[in-house]
Amino acid sequence: MSYTNQRRRDPVGYTPGWEVAVAVIAGAALVIALAALLGLGLAALLFGGGWVWPHGTDTIGAVLGGLFGGHPGHGLAHLDAKRVPAAAAVYVCVAVLEVLFIAVVVRAAVLIVRRFRNDGMATRSEAAQALGGSLLHEAKAVIRPDLYGRARDEERP
Repeated sequence: MSYTNQRRRDPVGYTPGWEVAVAVIAGAALVIALAALLGLGLAALLFGGGWVWPHGTDTIGAVLGGLFGGHPGHGLAHLDAKRVPAAAAVYVCVAVLEVLFIAVVVRAAVLIVRRFRNDGMATRSEAAQALGGSLLHEAKAVIRPDLYGRARDEERP
């Protein structure tokens, strides 16, 4: 007996599989790393000797390792490391930028989910806009008979 391929073809053009999760995790790691580096640079600009930034992609890992390991400025060139302020100032700036970046990412994710939501149900505002407030109120027993039906159909036996 031969096996026929009976996979269901998905009409949606994107996959809800593991690729989305990997992309989200990679994006989150990128946002965290970028905010940490910007926090270090901002702290050096505001409280230290001027703006610092890792020179080349080879030093980014060492600088991030120094930040996450409790040694801000580790991995930077010697002259840049001298411009880095005290650890408290660096971590305050990093924390502020992390919270700001996370808030922006969450807001963008909410907007994307709202835009591409396709569950077939209208929101309250969409229903009110389509039916109007009075028609929606008049049709409440039809829309939600479990909540607004006539005494639950006179308590059927």
